[in-house]
Amino acid sequence: MNKYHIELTAPERAILEKIDLRVSHRHHDEGHAAYKANKEPILALLTSLSSRKAVPAQRLSYWNDPRYNYGRIKASRKGLFERNGCTGADIYTHPHFIPYLRYFLFGADLLAAVIASFEEKVGNPQWVTSSDIVPIGKCARDLTRQNRLDVSEAPDEFFKLCLDMGLSLGIAESVMRSVKQIR
Repeated sequence: MNKYHIELTAPERAILEKIDLRVSHRHHDEGHAAYKANKEPILALLTSLSSRKAVPAQRLSYWNDPRYNYGRIKASRKGLFERNGCTGADIYTHPHFIPYLRYFLFGADLLAAVIASFEEKVGNPQWVTSSDIVPIGKCARDLTRQNRLDVSEAPDEFFKLCLDMGLSLGIAESVMRSVKQIR
């Protein structure tokens, strides 16, 4: 499902083809080679996307706004890189930035069928209220179980999907917490 993928220009698609978007590699040498090869194309792609404001606002908030980071440490995700001594362009070329780049480009990392089922349950996001949180959260938990999604990653992916669908930050957090309850 390409519904949440951002539209890339032809030059951006060409740059993206040069980027290794894998999060892990079999060997350290392979990972290091990918890191070195990714530096230039990642910065070029981000520069192009930034110049035309192609990354949706909620995805930028997910990266830049501490309120969108529900962890124990209250800092933005970008701020966590900075707290660890990674600054400037080094943040965006760091191997741990790859999952964020994937989110910027493609949205939540969920199966198309999961996204479609969740969207069907939510209906029109404009009409979702606090009374809908429990059934929507239960749906997200059920989809996680039924599709055997990784319970360490599913809460954040549903959080991202909620943001991309236009649900409020509070509702997205509630759905994320609901999925976290899976044991």
